[in-house]
Amino acid sequence: MIALGALLVVALADVTPPAPRADGGFSAERAVHHVEDLLKAPRPSGTAEHNRVGKELERRFRGLGLKTRMQDGIGVFPADIEVPTVPLGAMRNIVAVLPGTAPTGRVVLAAHYDSVPAGPGASDDGAGVATLLEIARLLPRTLKNDVVFLLTDGEEQGLLGAEAFVRSDPMAKGDVVVLNHEARGVRGPAVAFRTSAGSAPLMRLYGEAVPHPTADSGTASIMSVLPNDTDFTVFSEAGWLGLDTAFTAGGAYYHSPLDDAAHLSRASLQQMGDNSFALTTALAQTDLAALRSEESRVYFNVMSLFVHYPGLLEPLIALVALGAAGLLVVALRRRGLVTLPQTFARFGLATVPVAAAGAAGLAFWPLLGALRPEYTAMFTGDPYWPWLYQAALLVFTSAIVLLWHGVLRRARTQPPTADAPGPSVRGGEPAAAGALLFVALLGVVFALLAPGSSHILSFPALGAAAGWMVSLRTRWRVLALTAGLVPAVVLLGVSAIGMFDLGLKIGGIAAAPCLALFLLLVLPLADVVLARRFLIPSVAVAVSVALVAAGLVADPFDRSHPRQARLAYALDADHRAAAWGMAGTAGTAVPWLRRYADGQRADPRTFFTDEVAYATVAPVASLRPPELAVLDDRTAGGRRTLTLRLTPTGAAPITGLRTSGEVLSLAVQGRDLGRRTAFAFHNPPTSGLAVTLVLRPGPVELRAFEQDHDLSVVPGYVPPPSDTVNMLPETTVFTTRSLLTS
Repeated sequence: MIALGALLVVALADVTPPAPRADGGFSAERAVHHVEDLLKAPRPSGTAEHNRVGKELERRFRGLGLKTRMQDGIGVFPADIEVPTVPLGAMRNIVAVLPGTAPTGRVVLAAHYDSVPAGPGASDDGAGVATLLEIARLLPRTLKNDVVFLLTDGEEQGLLGAEAFVRSDPMAKGDVVVLNHEARGVRGPAVAFRTSAGSAPLMRLYGEAVPHPTADSGTASIMSVLPNDTDFTVFSEAGWLGLDTAFTAGGAYYHSPLDDAAHLSRASLQQMGDNSFALTTALAQTDLAALRSEESRVYFNVMSLFVHYPGLLEPLIALVALGAAGLLVVALRRRGLVTLPQTFARFGLATVPVAAAGAAGLAFWPLLGALRPEYTAMFTGDPYWPWLYQAALLVFTSAIVLLWHGVLRRARTQPPTADAPGPSVRGGEPAAAGALLFVALLGVVFALLAPGSSHILSFPALGAAAGWMVSLRTRWRVLALTAGLVPAVVLLGVSAIGMFDLGLKIGGIAAAPCLALFLLLVLPLADVVLARRFLIPSVAVAVSVALVAAGLVADPFDRSHPRQARLAYALDADHRAAAWGMAGTAGTAVPWLRRYADGQRADPRTFFTDEVAYATVAPVASLRPPELAVLDDRTAGGRRTLTLRLTPTGAAPITGLRTSGEVLSLAVQGRDLGRRTAFAFHNPPTSGLAVTLVLRPGPVELRAFEQDHDLSVVPGYVPPPSDTVNMLPETTVFTTRSLLTS
């Protein structure tokens, strides 16, 4: 057991990002200077800071000798993703080109230079911007393929710059391979977590070229069906080949004022830069048209090795693992250690600890929120110091599995008879064998339903079955069982801990069942080396409680680790009524919010549309709404067409419109938004927006609004203290106009 623990430590250390370098190839220390002196304030699209940063970035790329330009266009949020208010806007992408000598296509290195209103975005996506600048400095100037450095605008507002680029820029045509750079935290491994379709040759090249490969086809398979969008979503839908890379640990700092240069991990930046530079160099000399393939491929890390093989082998390997588990059951039965009814009964019961572990992972974050209400307002569902809590959940999961196994061991499974006198055979071997069968069968299910992900189960099951089989034929039983568990440690064990990078709220739900599956495979070894088993679950529960208590002590809220709150403001200009809006009653657990939450209640639906569930009456600020003019209103053929002009005041970066009634089509500045009922236009022209709205005949209500991010304009507003940050600094002013039938 000690050896397995040591192996787990070594395997985790192997995926740790490398030490940052000051010189010699890609330098994180040099790259981070761009973040420190340029990307140090919030810069949502359309703001003065955003415009300043864009001009400076254009100057820096041009200073590196690249052909650099601004690409202007109107970007629209992808139509297949449902949102209450569709974002669109006038975007300014920065495009810097290193022309190739004999291009077969182009390599696009992408990152976004805008940020959320709440924070400076040093990691998201200052790290990506800095990576591109450093690679642009390092790349040789005589490469075969074009290399394009694309800094997109409006990613945080809705992937807008990426959409504008792929729709209209000439550099988006032809054979394109994109390397997108992102972050959902401030530290951790830079993982190539998503790939586009047909990327098997690209992943082979990735494994050969990059110095610190961290990628898993299982993660890519899961991410392909989850609503976790970056600019890569747009690139992939446009048919580009490519990779999406991000680091995700330290989610408590994400989208907050603490996403600054001081908290950005230089090691994570070093790994991202090393890998992107090496892969870009290789791609720049490759026939890009030959990289696309219909072949699927399984790939993953094992210690320092990047393993990859054809996807056609995946179901075969899963079936071999299941067959090995079946042969083991036969061998155990011949030795009188199990019966088939026993084993298959335990096989069915193996779902119990895995499901219980999943339930524990699901309940763990709400439990911490009950113990410390401020946690409920944490944006990503992760504390600043998560390690003690992570250990508590893992130890509690161990208690679940050991308790389950202990109950089955003590169960009478084969009572004594006249032909077989003596003590009853306990349930240790049947339970462990049934659990092994369960893991192996789950590997087959994953191979069929989530291609690319079954290796995390099949190889551990195969190794555990082989080790157990050998242990039946040798006196070195512990050694054989331990050796058989090596695949489980480096795949299941590392994955269980790595999933915590997504935060306790999300990652815990996956980490706990993953650890439970790992522990099910460890049961034969545990039966041999552990004594007084009935005490271990009780001790594990006590340790888990102690770790939670220690976590509450070790994770205080202070100036360095502030509470997170979400406070917005909305003004109805027609009725001179206003409201403070909070993300929910849970958010009022933050002391700063109580001054706003304790006022007279207001209907949040009257003032807000997104993210707000709790509202109170607020003072009236001196804000003006945009001007809404009806230029034409006609009804014909069962369709009412409104031609509108929406003119912003020029004081806010966002202008929008919301309408009632059944919308048949909505167009803004010539961009068709389909049947959307509301839009928010970022960086609107001062001359106004041309809006065409087609509805069913009948009365309609139009709400025109503007949004900004400065709450100091509200009378009586008190900024948060040093131990609190506002994650939703938003002011909205709106006017409503009702139109009867035309």
